Amino acid sequence: MSQTVRSATPKKKRKSKAPWLIWLLVILSAVAWWSLYQSKWFIAQEVTITGNSRLTVEQISAVAAVPIGNSLMSINPGAITEQLQALPEIKVATVERGWPHAILITVTERTPIAVAATATGFNLIDSEGMNAGVVAAPPAGLLVISAQPDSPAMTNAIQALAAIPAEWAITGLSAPTQDSVVATLGSGVVITLGSGERAADKVEVAQALMEKGYKVINVSAPDAPTVK
Repeated sequence: MSQTVRSATPKKKRKSKAPWLIWLLVILSAVAWWSLYQSKWFIAQEVTITGNSRLTVEQISAVAAVPIGNSLMSINPGAITEQLQALPEIKVATVERGWPHAILITVTERTPIAVAATATGFNLIDSEGMNAGVVAAPPAGLLVISAQPDSPAMTNAIQALAAIPAEWAITGLSAPTQDSVVATLGSGVVITLGSGERAADKVEVAQALMEKGYKVINVSAPDAPTVK
């Protein structure tokens, strides 16, 4: 019995779509780059500033120096943030791109609670003992502290101040070093608090000793105070 053997039909090779996909990606990337960096669709036209109260919009804008007219993508939010946070009045700054035409700046300012006298004027001090700006004269209601701004000594002085009750009527607070905070009261009582550690305990012990009539009190070690 004879059989007919037919030759197999050769399969057509499928052309790879990879080159077309690569070209498509290249074209799309070029269009995206042009849109973001060269077109007028995404350029900086305005700066929006929020969170400020002590600094004016003009002051913040001058330091931020946002290049209006440049593409948003060419503007570096991180660099602007560093410029703003170099200002003593600003504790935190956040800079973002606000598509399609804005740069958004949000600031958190330092709140002064005391003043430090320096050779060039008066530095405002916040609750962390940090410099919060420079003024020509101490604002009314803020205690002048004799300590170096932005130092451990000032930080300890602020810690002590936070624990001292208003009725003590402090007229002076000094901290030559971080372990030598001294408070002078309007009544003439002088209290050596040492560091800012255990400030609440030290204030409690000093209060009890003042009630006994002592005028010179050392509560650097609150468990073993000394008096005169």
